[in-house]
Amino acid sequence: MEVLAGRYRLVEPIGSGGMAEVWRARDERVGREVAVKLLYTHVHPLERQRFAQEVRALAALSHPGVVAIYDLGEEEGQTYFVMELVRGGTFDRLGPFEAGVEGLAILEAALEVLAALAHLHGRGILHRDLTPKNILLTEEGRPKLMDFGLAYLSEATRHFTRTGYTLGTPQYMAPEQAKGLPLTPAADLYSFGAVLYRTLTGSPPFEGEHDQAILYQHVYEPPPDPLERNPALPARLGAWLLRMLAKEPEKRPQSAAQARAELAALLAETRASLTGIARAGASRSGHYPAGPTRPETLRPAARAAFEGEAVWPTEPVHSGGLLAFGAGPALHLFRVPGLEAQTPFAAGDEVTAAAALVGGHAYYADWEGVLRARGLGGARQFEFQTRAEVTASPLVTARRVYLAGRDGYLYALDHQGELAWAFEAGGHLSAGPTLYRRMLFAASESGWLFALEPTSGQLIYKVQTGPIHAHVPAAAGVLVLPTWAGEVHGFDPLAREVLWTYDIEGELWGSPAVGAGKVFVAGWSGVLYALDLHSGDEVWTAQPGRVTAGLSLAAGVLYAATEAGELIAYEAASGRELWRAEGLGGMQAAVLPLAGRLYAASLEGKIYEFAEE
Repeated sequence: MEVLAGRYRLVEPIGSGGMAEVWRARDERVGREVAVKLLYTHVHPLERQRFAQEVRALAALSHPGVVAIYDLGEEEGQTYFVMELVRGGTFDRLGPFEAGVEGLAILEAALEVLAALAHLHGRGILHRDLTPKNILLTEEGRPKLMDFGLAYLSEATRHFTRTGYTLGTPQYMAPEQAKGLPLTPAADLYSFGAVLYRTLTGSPPFEGEHDQAILYQHVYEPPPDPLERNPALPARLGAWLLRMLAKEPEKRPQSAAQARAELAALLAETRASLTGIARAGASRSGHYPAGPTRPETLRPAARAAFEGEAVWPTEPVHSGGLLAFGAGPALHLFRVPGLEAQTPFAAGDEVTAAAALVGGHAYYADWEGVLRARGLGGARQFEFQTRAEVTASPLVTARRVYLAGRDGYLYALDHQGELAWAFEAGGHLSAGPTLYRRMLFAASESGWLFALEPTSGQLIYKVQTGPIHAHVPAAAGVLVLPTWAGEVHGFDPLAREVLWTYDIEGELWGSPAVGAGKVFVAGWSGVLYALDLHSGDEVWTAQPGRVTAGLSLAAGVLYAATEAGELIAYEAASGRELWRAEGLGGMQAAVLPLAGRLYAASLEGKIYEFAEE
């Protein structure tokens, strides 16, 4: 059967299950590629009848989050239906969650799934078999629900479900479904919670040697703490995920619409938190969640003075309308927009490390080697003394505060400032650690990259790289290793292998930015390079002059601050210059894109705010 119904040319099989097989096919009548699902001939007639009735009901749906159904028929005793071909892979491909724009993409996709479920439930349809494989992604990353072979109309077709036959996939099955009880939309929410758990943490909530062992856990065992599986997760997101996996349906969100509203609030909270950590979150990508969309219209909006110099490697961070950066023996604070100066937080020596603003607290370290944590109102939380100066930005997660010191130690503290563990790297640690792929990475001036288990501090592996002074950014499964000598390496942290190497032929102090499939890097050679993230191939170059500051990426625009006192905005895709500001005084601090504004601090003790017209 090469051509089905005289119209659908079967090209290749792309999947199969207990009841059906799926083919990639070409609709020769309209000239488009489609997916064709063919029921096996041995399927019971009642099952074929149920299948056909459900397909007709689903074909009447029209929602961007549901795979479109085009046709239904029978050929040579086989029932089939024709649907939209979705090419982007399964939902869990988006994971695991990373503290950066990658993590936001998962939550944004989850909102679309919940909107599709609300659409189905509002029409009396339950899916009953939500799995990563049944939520496919378009090539643009948009999710679509599919495989409704187990879906049913909650009233009209219930008599087609065979008594005593448990339908669904054990790893994602709601407890009431495992027990064969009547189902409500809450069962789909549980299953999607299990899908999200796998996507966010990298593993399903329950695993076992056989189906019954897994089903037993769904019914009787609490799911493991998702933050133990992935420490990059925000605490409130982890708590919400456990609500989705509540054993009792009434303890879950009461509808897909409610779950969506709750997750939308968590997404907004997570997005806002990224500007509070240097380099836009724990993955240190330098890719910010929002920035000016029309940078060519940026104009000076405010300017303020501060004591000291904003020297490498400091950079501004932001939380809740408060901007903070270190200069001189203080952490300077300004209300934004408008740059209204607040009382600085004192330190014992120069503060050159970027601070962290997280959970209503400021974390900042100085050249005396002291990490201070204070409430944003000024209340002292704790102080922690290291053995040498600190130039590295602290990394704050839901459970830990990580601090790298020039004494060669990476410290892990709890939120009360008590030491959980310390790892001796054997060389100065100039930059803050990176949390990625559920590992903690620290790069030393002695030329080693260390991969640690975040909870215990145990060494997983180490790789010789050459001295590194800058943050190690990560995105799309690639760590970018920016050595001081100018060699940049693309590194696969799971395979533990170098993917590519590129020499920018100049000292490299500032952290690269990574996003949109590219890595952007600039140093003392005066040349800015855009490289393909996965191959290292050169995409474009520009000549901004000597750059010590890290690069910043937001809304498709790359920002560079130069030693000559210029701010330059480039179109990230092409390298076309969009905007330039001059005469600002030398700059070694990375700029902070924030919605429609841009913030930059100079060596002359000035902080500038630029705003779109």
